[in-house]
Amino acid sequence: MQKKISLAFLALMMLVACGDKTSKTTVDTDSLNADTLLSSPAPSLQERAGGEAAKHTKEYITQRIDTIYKYRDDAVCCSNRYNELTNQACKIADEIEDLFIDSDHWVAGQDIDPKWSYKIRNIKIESDSIAWAEMTIHNFSDRKVRLKLLYERGDWFVDDILTTFVENGVAKEFSEQEHARNYISENKK
Repeated sequence: MQKKISLAFLALMMLVACGDKTSKTTVDTDSLNADTLLSSPAPSLQERAGGEAAKHTKEYITQRIDTIYKYRDDAVCCSNRYNELTNQACKIADEIEDLFIDSDHWVAGQDIDPKWSYKIRNIKIESDSIAWAEMTIHNFSDRKVRLKLLYERGDWFVDDILTTFVENGVAKEFSEQEHARNYISENKK
């Protein structure tokens, strides 16, 4: 009896230790598709080429922006270049005891309206690596925002956020990337 229990225990331990090696399920967290499980084998070269082409459509980019706005996390939604510039500017601000960022660019403000929303107005694909999204963000009032998207690491990431504001009756655009570059050059030791 004890021998049968020992053999059953050993078999159970082997199953647990080995796991299910036949499953090809992966989670693509780099593309923010954590909600989607892919359970098929690795795609062929032809399928990968078709998949890349599918990512360069207005429909896909619209879905990608919806995913980005679901997470609203710079570290995983923005381009490497954007994050490097912002991190460098924030580091300088800390060193000189200044404030580089004073609002949430995802909601276009400091406070958030309970009726906050966004609407994608238009997608323009400039090249294989650059696309633009024209949006309206409602946060107490409507704001025109343009996202510059950069294709890197196999998907689209926010490379710049340009927010329209009115100064002395004239509409102007505020580029976060340009602001970061200027802040760095003006405050670099």
